[in-house]
Amino acid sequence: MRKTTLKDIAARANVSVATVSYVLNRVAGQSIPPKTQELIRQIAEELHYVPNLAARSLGSRRTGLVGLLIHSTPGDPFWRQQAQSAFIRSLERRLTAAGYHVLLLSIGHGPALLDIIALRRLDAVLVVDMPEDAFYPVSRRFVEGVPLIVVDGLIDDPLFHQVVYDYRSALAGVMQDEACRNGQNVCLIADSYHNTALNRLVADSSGLPSSNIYTIADERQLDAVITEIREAHWDAVVVINEFLACPVAASDAASSLLVIPTGDCPAILGKAAKTYAFREDKSETAFKLLETLLHHPEQISADNLHFVR
Repeated sequence: MRKTTLKDIAARANVSVATVSYVLNRVAGQSIPPKTQELIRQIAEELHYVPNLAARSLGSRRTGLVGLLIHSTPGDPFWRQQAQSAFIRSLERRLTAAGYHVLLLSIGHGPALLDIIALRRLDAVLVVDMPEDAFYPVSRRFVEGVPLIVVDGLIDDPLFHQVVYDYRSALAGVMQDEACRNGQNVCLIADSYHNTALNRLVADSSGLPSSNIYTIADERQLDAVITEIREAHWDAVVVINEFLACPVAASDAASSLLVIPTGDCPAILGKAAKTYAFREDKSETAFKLLETLLHHPEQISADNLHFVR
């Protein structure tokens, strides 16, 4: 089968080859209508156009390659894997539609794979749920000036932009629910992230005493917590992550179950829980930040913490 060319896309879109090249190579300073840009990208996807990255890199300093690094271990619980998979799929769709190629790497299995990916000329790097002590060994492998975005993690360094859910606002909204009775007899169940600073953010955002907060690292611990909450008779049980909430809902241990979805699949709970969803999409927030850092860095604010609300 013949490989799709820029000329093929231009003919279908009824525009010049130069216009197609400008759009697919994201050349700044061109007055191309947004509808035309969207049409070109749509046709490129329909025709399965694959850009010549080698040729592109000869004409610019960019390659169109974005690294997506997920910190994972064999013992990661299913609810974390499901939520991360949903984010990866959504972000990859956005990046691909914009003409990027995504290099996905699961790290946490030694430096060898990182050394391989570091040899590629990446335009940007996103790291997900990175432990604080592993972050700098990873970041040092990439060329200075390449944007590095931390997702689902907090790093005490103004050089790096971070994308996290606005747990404080979300939990404040949940606590207004009638079932919570102003938080007098409420518990919170949340994932135990690899990034401990994110765990602290979630706990602090709840406003609950530590005795009312369960951070769950694996299925065995979740089973023990379900038994405990059944005996404690909480007025309300708040769970962050709908996949983590599913076993809680199935156990009937909670008289009132309130869930903050983070896995893009709140419907999985059916009528077993009341959900409080974020208005914004985490993958969209991360994608827009990446695009701004690459193409309009002057528009980036001094605040490097980007909340998904």
